[in-house]
Amino acid sequence: MVRVDEMLVRYRADRAAVALVLAVFFIQVTLFFLSEGWTTWLAMLALLPVQVSCGAICHNHHHVNTFRKRPLNRVFECILYLQTGTSPFSWTLHHNIGHHKLYLDPTQDPSPWQQADGSLMPRWRYVLINTLMIYPEIHRIGQQHPMLYRRFLKMIVIANLPLVAAFAFDPRNALIIFLIPMVAMLFMLLDNTYGQHAGTGFEDHFHASRNVELKRYNLPSWNLGYHTAHHMLPGLHWSKLPALHTQIRHRIPDELIANHIFLQWEPARQQQEAS
Repeated sequence: MVRVDEMLVRYRADRAAVALVLAVFFIQVTLFFLSEGWTTWLAMLALLPVQVSCGAICHNHHHVNTFRKRPLNRVFECILYLQTGTSPFSWTLHHNIGHHKLYLDPTQDPSPWQQADGSLMPRWRYVLINTLMIYPEIHRIGQQHPMLYRRFLKMIVIANLPLVAAFAFDPRNALIIFLIPMVAMLFMLLDNTYGQHAGTGFEDHFHASRNVELKRYNLPSWNLGYHTAHHMLPGLHWSKLPALHTQIRHRIPDELIANHIFLQWEPARQQQEAS
């Protein structure tokens, strides 16, 4: 007998991801209506690490949509927007079309980690500049994909309606529970991207991404540690990345296999060793 959830999702592995996103959304709504005072701030901070995992789910969903039905995918993206700051179709434009197609060309990548002179951009500068440029870059890339850009514009209006309603009802809790984490998640997302690529090479996929094989990284990040495999086949479902990584691991330089979960510190460490 086919379960209802298996009829809705494309891959069984995504059931846990959907459950996590819905659980976080339920907690957010509950906190919005019931929390007061410092409890709201403390609860928001406690929820942030879980929302980081939702950010990885959002990334994977934009590569391979979670649900079989289009309306369910759009609703899921609107919920994810309130958790990650990434609106429907925004990551499709900026990340899928922009970063994935152009990350081997630092002059075209919408999130370049090199400075004008070719040197490594400091992490804080990369995160600040590229976070502020996410939506301007989406606008720029969208001019080359007008149909997709129109969908993005339509959905960003729809996705913001619940946020506007929340601010109208309770501005303080809307700010703390939704808006501040949404902005923070965009900064964290770019910080993670820096760790995955800064200080690597441009010659091919095998030299342009940093990987983490540790389970304690890949479980909450939904296999984002297998980043070379992801860039080779960005349309491959996240649950199949470990198998592909095993096939290509011998071609990845050892220095691009991080042995710790704090891969964002790796570029700075390599720069210090080189000097």
